[in-house]
Amino acid sequence: MNGQRGLVRLWTLALLVFWPLLAEGLEQQDFTLDNGLRVILVREAKAPVLIAQVWYRVGSMDESEGKSGLSHMLEHMMFQGTPAVPAGEFHRLVGENGGEDNASTTYDATNYYIKLAADRAELALRLEADRMRHLSLEEGAFRSENLVVQEERRSRTDADPTSRFMEQFRARIYGSHPYGRPVIGWMADIQQLTVEDLREWYHRYYAPNNAILVLVGDMELATMAERVRHHFGDIPPLADLPPPAPLPPFQPPVAAVDDAAKGVVPVAAERFEVTDKAVTLPLWHGSYPVPTLLTAGKEDVYALDLLSTILGGGSSSRLYKRLILEEGLAVSASASYGGYSRSWELFSISALPKSFQAAPAFAAAPEGSPASPSPAHPPEEHPVAVTGKAALPRIEQIVLQEVARLAREPVEERELQRAKNSMIAQHIFSRDSIHEMSAEIGYLSANGLDWLSLIENYPADIAAVRAEDVQRAAARYLRPERLTVGVLQP
Repeated sequence: MNGQRGLVRLWTLALLVFWPLLAEGLEQQDFTLDNGLRVILVREAKAPVLIAQVWYRVGSMDESEGKSGLSHMLEHMMFQGTPAVPAGEFHRLVGENGGEDNASTTYDATNYYIKLAADRAELALRLEADRMRHLSLEEGAFRSENLVVQEERRSRTDADPTSRFMEQFRARIYGSHPYGRPVIGWMADIQQLTVEDLREWYHRYYAPNNAILVLVGDMELATMAERVRHHFGDIPPLADLPPPAPLPPFQPPVAAVDDAAKGVVPVAAERFEVTDKAVTLPLWHGSYPVPTLLTAGKEDVYALDLLSTILGGGSSSRLYKRLILEEGLAVSASASYGGYSRSWELFSISALPKSFQAAPAFAAAPEGSPASPSPAHPPEEHPVAVTGKAALPRIEQIVLQEVARLAREPVEERELQRAKNSMIAQHIFSRDSIHEMSAEIGYLSANGLDWLSLIENYPADIAAVRAEDVQRAAARYLRPERLTVGVLQP
């Protein structure tokens, strides 16, 4: 216990040292060209490297039924050449100059990046401006790349029982919401896409007034701004921007009540269970619908963020202690939450049981060690060495106990501060990575959020969350009737 207190003090001291550095603010420019392209420049001169990211405000959520996978398919085709840079030349030029490039599609947006030595920034600007305006979409290249995407889906989803299960689980919990469709698309839809579909998608969304250019790295801001204007300034904008995709509104739950006092029996969680012969290790997964900064209930976002860390954020979290250290039931336990998506998100909890016979970790732990049972949670009567499929009921019981305890009791100040320290430190240290910083800036901006305020004020916003805020968020959103439990087993 003394070691834990010492660790908390060290983290607090580290934050006192590094927080002033964060408070100094970023050296940045954020402006919009006449054609509508938003440009965000951030100078980070720790190393002579620069990353250029282009974010288009279109993702899988903008697709329609029967056309899933369009955004991801176009992401692949963006590397298939232009009249000036034929197919294969894009990667060759970047690699020849010692750089790397890639892209990704999400539910909310599509982004492309090129990372190079800072003195090669001109190449990144030239390549991105060229394919924003002159992409070649040829039938032969499309047919070949469509087969590549089909194989990507087979290998990453169809051949992986856990990925298949999570895709089905998400479709179940979101229903008709666009987030219920896989980003890569359903296989039948991928196979029916045409090059004409992609041309229409490209001309509808890929234009400067539907894009954000983010550059982070070692540069002079004024000089880089002029270079950006030179390469992108004459690209024509879209005459009519597509309207935002219609989204089902988030429905906050009714205010939490004392169910026991009113004699109300809580509604049981919805269950989604899958048996798969290809599974070797079972999985327990549960999700609750929760708000983001762009939906109703946004006042609870930072409390939910802290809640996920306290419940399942690393080796000091409650679920790690109980499921792994105390009862030896699982090999992993985690909780996750976003908070910045264009629509409502999921607060998710996952646990993987042990696959072999072993006594609980607390059985051999010396008295007083971190692995010994918590006095607040003496081990209940259950079979020793419960593993695999047999451990799932006990894992679920413990998860629900810990969720209920967070809604019932305020978090102790020491535990709350430890979680805050961890989150703030992670946020501060992430600024050492130009890749992480540019991705965060681009994602927040693409979703219409104030990136500068969110990044610079995050430590203060997390520090301001009180124990009663965390308890209120748990009581309001992590309610039994809002939970969907997914179980994957052999």
